[in-house]
Amino acid sequence: MSNNIKNVKWVYTDDKGSFEWKNPHTLNQLYFPICNEAGIMGSVTPTLHGDATTGQHSFLRLPLVMTDLYNTRSARNFWVYSDRTGAYSLTGNSAKQLSELFTENEKTDVTIKGTFLAHTLIREDREAGIKSEIISFAPVTDDAVEIMWVKVTNISGEAITLTPTTALPLYGRSADSQRDHNHWTSLAHRIEMNDYGLEVKPAIMHDERGHKPNSTIYFALAIGENKEKPVGQFPTVTEFIGEGGSFEWPRAVVANIPPYQVPPNRRDGMEAIGAMRFEAAVLAPGETRGYILIEGVTQEKSEVLRCLERYGSAEKVAGALEENMNYWKGRVERISFKTGHESFNKWMRWVALQPILRKIYGNSFLPHFDYGRGGRGWRDLWQDCLALLLQSPEEMKDTLTASFGGVRLDGSNATIIEKGLGRFAADRNKISRVWMDHGIWPYYTTRLYADQTGDVEVFFTELPYWKDHQISRAKARDNSWKPADGTQQKTVSGDVYCGSLLEHVLVQHLTCFHNVGDHNNLKLEDADWNDLLDMANEKGETVPFSAFYGWNLITIAQLLLQYKKVKKTETIPLFKELIALTGLNGRVDYNSAADKRKRLEKYFYAVNNGFSGEKTEVEIHLLAADLTEMGNWILKHVRENEWIESKTGYGFFNGYYNNDGNRVDGDHEDCTRMNLTAQTFAIMSGAATDEQIKKAFKAAKAILKDPDTGGFRLTTPLGPNTLNFGRGYAVVYGEKETGGTFNHMVVMFMNGLYKRGYIKEAYEVFKTIYALPNNTEKAGIYPGIPEYISHEGRGMYHYLSGSASWLLMTVLTEMFGFRGECGDLVLAPKLVKEQFDSNGTAAAHAFFLGKRVELVYSNPQGLDYEDYKIAGIKIDGSAISFDTDGGKSAKIPKAALEQLLDGKDSCTVQVVLGK
Repeated sequence: MSNNIKNVKWVYTDDKGSFEWKNPHTLNQLYFPICNEAGIMGSVTPTLHGDATTGQHSFLRLPLVMTDLYNTRSARNFWVYSDRTGAYSLTGNSAKQLSELFTENEKTDVTIKGTFLAHTLIREDREAGIKSEIISFAPVTDDAVEIMWVKVTNISGEAITLTPTTALPLYGRSADSQRDHNHWTSLAHRIEMNDYGLEVKPAIMHDERGHKPNSTIYFALAIGENKEKPVGQFPTVTEFIGEGGSFEWPRAVVANIPPYQVPPNRRDGMEAIGAMRFEAAVLAPGETRGYILIEGVTQEKSEVLRCLERYGSAEKVAGALEENMNYWKGRVERISFKTGHESFNKWMRWVALQPILRKIYGNSFLPHFDYGRGGRGWRDLWQDCLALLLQSPEEMKDTLTASFGGVRLDGSNATIIEKGLGRFAADRNKISRVWMDHGIWPYYTTRLYADQTGDVEVFFTELPYWKDHQISRAKARDNSWKPADGTQQKTVSGDVYCGSLLEHVLVQHLTCFHNVGDHNNLKLEDADWNDLLDMANEKGETVPFSAFYGWNLITIAQLLLQYKKVKKTETIPLFKELIALTGLNGRVDYNSAADKRKRLEKYFYAVNNGFSGEKTEVEIHLLAADLTEMGNWILKHVRENEWIESKTGYGFFNGYYNNDGNRVDGDHEDCTRMNLTAQTFAIMSGAATDEQIKKAFKAAKAILKDPDTGGFRLTTPLGPNTLNFGRGYAVVYGEKETGGTFNHMVVMFMNGLYKRGYIKEAYEVFKTIYALPNNTEKAGIYPGIPEYISHEGRGMYHYLSGSASWLLMTVLTEMFGFRGECGDLVLAPKLVKEQFDSNGTAAAHAFFLGKRVELVYSNPQGLDYEDYKIAGIKIDGSAISFDTDGGKSAKIPKAALEQLLDGKDSCTVQVVLGK
């Protein structure tokens, strides 16, 4: 086979987004997710390497990161032996086949097919006379299992006798044991064989802080399509590979050794493998034989053989596969788009899948994601929900409300989201620290939910606060608190205190507003969204997230006034200590950083030393005015004090101050430094004037655009490794947040430009976002948006990226202009001419007010954005009246819309665009 990929690009094979890729198996970092909501989380490469787990301490397969993705022990394999070929791997993972991988021999074609959510490997080897197909998927049931459906076909002109043997190495313990007591924990394994495979149940959960009895069972089963049993097994690695053998050249297969019927030694305490041997089969020319492999994790022994009842025949596994694909297609089609670019329409379906995947995988358990030990981070939860609530708003309300329970009275929060509604862990790796941006996301995400559903009252749901040893934003410790006290904040009288979600939001924002550095920007603390900026918690400041908090404060005030109008109420209750952080009882000088910090210290003292829990009624219009003043003060401060006119002739916003209290961006001796985050949030928040937006965009194109990939880098080089700002200084430039094309922020940049009306510029940014991961020859990934593009153009950290949520939201609410304002429907299309199809239409499917809506824009004159206005709107064929703002947007009040949609589950909204 050539050392060049024969076809370096995948192609879509249907209108749903299924794809096919010829010969991608020479790419080392390519993988596909295999998972279900029962808990199995796996990855599979074009050669079926990859791991699988249900959590940090229950890995079915060997735990992997990207650099050891091709560890031979991580490969799922299916071997056949014949007199014609000898030992032959249907996945290509034999020493002989691998030795021929880079030769010019063109005997074998490999095809990968991907759909939602099944992976198919097809190998056609004309010399061996074998064509094989292996479909990998996880059924959408309550079984935490992965299934491989193997089909072997004789494509030669004569009969072939094949002896099949499966090879599914089982790891069966915590990832922590890979380098800590690895052998010891294998000695705790108990192996039990049955007619179809084996089970591995370790005797204990190894944890030197306190070992516990183990109840987790790891298993591998194999059965023929016609319910044929294996004729024997090689249940341990020692038996299967033999002395001198390997997973790529196992003696049991190479020498075609019959399996032992009576073991010559014990199997307990050894490394296990699902190596089941089937009876030799004679295949006539054109004949196919099928086998079903099932491996999984369970707590109940009875569920192991039950899997054979559910999936153990051709008919049953085909039904499970169809159910799997229909389920996932249904999930991704909850939001879909139809433009003049068919590939974009299909690509966005894979983007729509990604937030669902991150809900399942969290931050961990795919090869690139070599950080985290399971669960999602606080920020990840809320940003994933941006897309999830657009896809399934009715399903997300409980998640949103319960998650506010992680907020502390000091405005910080428990940082890890565990499985189960409203379950948190205080911090990762038992380190007390605070990410200053965390207060932004609960409000921002819940506000989107309220806008899309009209459920403004969700903000007045009452919930407790989180309580643990950490107080004063991790600057102090409450030594009186004990784990036995529980994690719900209590009053001085010992009662659990509950406050509205809006009160939680105010706690988060008002504490941050007063928590400023010497330059009167919000303190960076232990990092903002860019976790690499984590070494400036004394004098570090963040300008971009100061602007974001300012914007939030203004929109919180608007929400309060809307609530007052709808509910016809004048006041809301807040706990009395919080009022001291407002200006209602006398404000401090906002221009004085010292005065702000002093007020915050008084607040901390009050809540740390006998929190009363007493509530006071606060007048809404006064509170709204106060919040608006705070927000506008921040935006003005950023606008006037953090704008840089560089010696290079470009103007842009500064992003940060380091731990020496020095400005990070601007002109330095070695270079001019610039950060995309600062431009993004200054634009999005309204801090930037129109003139500043134009200059900042021009500067970003000149200074941050990568000359090789064409994408927008997150930063310029950060300078010497002084470690006075963050570990980002230690990371090689051009990777991850340190100068990579970091899609998460680039999408936000696009969002801000759309939001401020810079449509041409936003679309220019979008085209880079779309082009880079779709340049398969360089990106080397399946469809979707990765976390970032490396300096080589490689797509990195695929699937589990917050950029997917932001992109899905931005395309729907900004590009297609389909969004809500507290339940009123706003239509403000920002599509450019080339995005309409040949009939002059562009369409989207989404939800609004709980209804399924098909939105169709008609542009019969082929006008570009600056030339068209909304000329008319019909709902289910009936023309309606609407409020408009210069013709560029239209608003349909919630009450009118509810009347039109009464009794309907769905509707079609047609919008005609004209001059």
